[in-house]
Amino acid sequence: MPRVIIADDNQALLDLLSEFSRRAGWTPETCLTGAQIKDAIGSGTEPALLLIDIMMPVMDGIEAIDQISEIDRPLRIRFMTGGNSASLIAAKLIASARGLQVGRNIFKPIGREKYLQILEEEASLLAELGHVRSGST
Repeated sequence: MPRVIIADDNQALLDLLSEFSRRAGWTPETCLTGAQIKDAIGSGTEPALLLIDIMMPVMDGIEAIDQISEIDRPLRIRFMTGGNSASLIAAKLIASARGLQVGRNIFKPIGREKYLQILEEEASLLAELGHVRSGST
């Protein structure tokens, strides 16, 4: 099962996206702050998708990039926001400069169909990352 880590300070959104993820065959894990992301990623080696809200308490999505870039495992990131797109652009540029793979941004609110489409797109990209990582192309 592909893994998705969803970081957002809105518990209702976390619950909703987790349920959508489970129904689509993904294993979701949630974080209420950016500070929880590194622990959620853990020490495994399987690829993971990170959906990260830009604005969160304690540590926001942009601040979390530094910690995420230290992790040696195949990851893909999509940044989310319900507001300012300038922050999304900055986050994407910073993450890309640190060598992280970043997909298109997500603007909230996000509907079920759009979310499932994102998961479908990312599943194939994560599968490719896993094959490249294991050396079997």
